[in-house]
This record gives sequence, structure tokens and C-alpha cells, in this order.
Amino acid sequence: MMLNNTHSGLSRRHFLQGIGAGAMGITISDPLAAAARLLSSQDMPTPNPERRMGGNENPIGPSPKAIEAVAAQLSGLNWYPYQPDLEMAIHRFHGIDVQTSEGIGWAGLNTTFIQDSRVVTGVGSTEVLRAAAWAYLMEGGHIIQGRPSYNEISDSARKLGNRVSVSAVELKPDLAYDLEAMHHAIRPDTRIISLCNPNNPTGLLLGHEELGAFIDAIDPRILIVIDEAYIHFVEDTSYKDATLFARTRPNVLITRTFSKGYGIAGLRVGYGIAHPEVIKKLRGYTLGPLGMHSNSIAGAVAALDDHDHLERSRRAVVEGRTYLGRALLKMQMEPVSGQGNFVLVDTGRDSMEIFNQLLKRNILITPGARWNMPAYIRISIGLPDDNEAIVAALQEG
Repeated sequence: MMLNNTHSGLSRRHFLQGIGAGAMGITISDPLAAAARLLSSQDMPTPNPERRMGGNENPIGPSPKAIEAVAAQLSGLNWYPYQPDLEMAIHRFHGIDVQTSEGIGWAGLNTTFIQDSRVVTGVGSTEVLRAAAWAYLMEGGHIIQGRPSYNEISDSARKLGNRVSVSAVELKPDLAYDLEAMHHAIRPDTRIISLCNPNNPTGLLLGHEELGAFIDAIDPRILIVIDEAYIHFVEDTSYKDATLFARTRPNVLITRTFSKGYGIAGLRVGYGIAHPEVIKKLRGYTLGPLGMHSNSIAGAVAALDDHDHLERSRRAVVEGRTYLGRALLKMQMEPVSGQGNFVLVDTGRDSMEIFNQLLKRNILITPGARWNMPAYIRISIGLPDDNEAIVAALQEG
């Protein structure tokens, strides 16, 4: 059953006022003044002529605080960003106590050192997921994942050659994870179990109690990776913060991204939370401090503090998700009642045919052929007029 929120009918202009989406194409020497112009614009244009509803991006744009923070530090781009500002901010955000010390670091800089960190940052959560695959499978081993799901762990592991094998466990008929079958798939050489929650492309959520029971039934020598890229759009109030598992279990890695809820996909920032021993293991397979540039760090630290923007992002997605779900049902299609910033829907037609028809109208979606689901399409939630445009295009056939 789809969510009960009513579609707001708000316009693109209303959504974009004061939220910092898009670019003005201004030429100005003062970056702070440029940021102010962006943030005060009454009708900021989007930078793309097409309606991008295939990449699960944030429809309302980046955090205004992130724009201001990036602008404020542009004059210091000549310096390497060796302070752990983002790592410290993530610890604080999740209420994780951490011990620090001061000392001389790279190039004689006075540096803050974090003791037994529970956070690793990356170029998007992609780098963290890739690091997990390489750290735990470099000597070979076995991965278990659902199918379909997000494949970064298995795709990265396959680059290590035939010493790595993957068991892709089919979802249940209702498209939920089959945790019992995944448990049965464990072998002596299993190193990682990969979950995406909410799952991509279905958007379905494993409940907190169900997930906890599954984790506790797994050999602690196996790393359980839970990708929470879409967690900010979950409406199920019974679902608790899964980072609790990473803080209380020795074998759970939670990954998150700034690309979805915070709207700064272009800055490429993600992170993982886990036991300090897991974090140490992963660090050897990331770029470390040199992997994050000053803009990414400044923007991400500021975005974490922009609760108003995150709430607007969440509200835009929930309202758009509800509107699309109802409209698709009226067209005799079968939308999945998911919790992500997208809707997966069984159209009853060939997904590539629909993809090409929408492409002619400059509407970009993801065809289900990508996941061997030939009648499904995945529609990323847009602004109200984007959502209305795709409904109109699908009605026209």
C-alpha cells in the first residue's frame, strides 16, 4: 500500500526559492557574493535541459549551508586538507564519543589525531564499499548479496579475479530480501554479506528487529555491510538508526552518502561506521586524506548541520513518491511501496520501449532490464512538475 501523504501541487519555482539548487552562470570575483546571489535568487534555473529522473539525485538541489561553506574556503585551495574535520563532524553527528590527541603531522603541521576512530570517509560511499571488498577479499573468499540489489561490493571484488565467488540470492516474490536463504548460503569461505537498506532498486526496507536478529545469527568473522544510502527517506517510524549495530557489533559496517538527502552528489562524499578494527582494515584500501578535497570536506561538514534542508528534501521525496504511486496505480501499473527517493513500478510493458519513448521527451529514467526485470522501470522522484510530466508522458503511451 502506498503512503497516504497528499500531493502538494507545488511548483518548481516554489521548491527552488531559497534552497540553492542550480547555477546562475554569474561571473564575480568574490565567491561569497556569488553564493549569496545563488541563495537569494527567486527562480534559480536547473543546469540541465532534460528531466533527470534516473540517477536518484536530490530534486531540490544542494544544501545552502554547503554552498556557503564551499564558497568561504575557495581561497585556500592551494593547501592540502590534512585535518580530520569531516571525520570529527561525523562522530559528533552520530553521538559517538572519541578520544583525540594533538601532535605534529604531515609537513610539520599541528594535527588532530583521532584514537580508535569508528569512521572512515571516502569519495562517495562507493569508495568505502570498494575498500570493504578489497580489504576482506584480497586473499579470496565468498560474498552473499541479494538479487537485484546494489552491486558495488561484488563488482569491486570481481576485479580481484576468480579467487572471489558471489552468491546472488533471489529476492522473494514480494521483492523483499530472503534472509533465510542468505543465511543458508553461508560457506566456510564467506567473508562478506552485503545488504542495501532500503534496497535499490526496490526501495523495500528490512525492519530494525528483523535486521538485528539476522546480524546476531551470523558468525562474527563475516563482515555484514549495510548500505544506507536512502535512509533519510524512510517513513517507517519503527526503524531505528542502524548505526547502533555498527557501534555494538564487531562485524557490521554501515555506509552512508551525502549524494541523496544532502544533495551534494557532485562533491562525492560518503562514509562508513564500524568497529575500530574494521575501520583500520578499510583505511589501507582508501585514498586516505588525499582522497578528499577541500570543497568536499567543507560542503559535507556544513550539510550535516543543515537540518532544514534535509527535512525539505525528505518532504519533497515523500510527497512526490506518494503522488507517483497513486498516479501509476490509476494507469493499471503496479508500483512497489518503497522507502527510497524513487519508485520501482511494474508497467506490464517492455522497459526499454518505455525508456526510449521517455528519452524522446527528455525524461531520463532507469529501465528494469538493468536488473533482469524487463517490465519494470525505476523513476527517481523529481520536483512536482517533473513528476507530473512523466505521468503525462506515460499516459500518452
